[in-house]
Amino acid sequence: MKTDKRDIILQSIIQAYLEQNTPVGSSVLESKIADIFSQNIPASTIRVYFKRLSDEGAITQLHISGGRIPTSLAMKYYWQNNLISDESLSIDDDEVLSFLLSRFDIYCMIFGANNPQFTKLHKIDDKFLLLELENESFSITYSPKVEKFLSSLLGSNLDELELVSIQVGLSQLRAKIKEFKRSLIYFQENEKVAFKMFGDERIKIALDPIFARSFKSQIAFGPLFDDGFMGFMQSVRFLGKPATMICAGSVYNDYEKFLNTIKEAS
Repeated sequence: MKTDKRDIILQSIIQAYLEQNTPVGSSVLESKIADIFSQNIPASTIRVYFKRLSDEGAITQLHISGGRIPTSLAMKYYWQNNLISDESLSIDDDEVLSFLLSRFDIYCMIFGANNPQFTKLHKIDDKFLLLELENESFSITYSPKVEKFLSSLLGSNLDELELVSIQVGLSQLRAKIKEFKRSLIYFQENEKVAFKMFGDERIKIALDPIFARSFKSQIAFGPLFDDGFMGFMQSVRFLGKPATMICAGSVYNDYEKFLNTIKEAS
């Protein structure tokens, strides 16, 4: 547990704000610190750190007479240190999940972890090319050049095949793969939050499993998300099936409470 007063005060401000969604004053914070860290930091000392944290850009004051709230920058660092986990999550009730997503105002997409290997390529009557994968197949219009090119990709997985189809302009194959991946979406909820976050072409990607490629790590902020928003990926078992869950929303959402409530429900 951190013992530095600056870190204790900032973490307590963030947790109090997540719980109450109202600016945090020194007297409230004094009690909060005592509850969480079992330390007594007087209100006068807290006010000194309010000034220091404000100068750092970690907290701000909406009104002269009001308390403080964490900035989006402070929330970014908080989630980077408190949200990332390798633990898999079990989701056994999609109705409970829908309720929680509405309550916390979070966009969510859950899709199957299916990345089969490209194993065989067949020419059908000089009209079609049939691409066989481990558990799926796609047919596209025949072309000698495309046949030769795709033959060199045997052994690639579906994600690699999709990436190549985008790079070289194999639009027919790309559309077939995209359609297949859309069929792997087990659950999608609160798209209105996604439209709130992305008012441009990014919305098309955010509603598709390809969105996972935009994440450089388990948790993402800018430039993928505009300031004040974020997203994270989590390995889950959704109704007994292995899957990937992407959640996104405001940096001020209480994602810890959201995930803990899912665990309790399971």
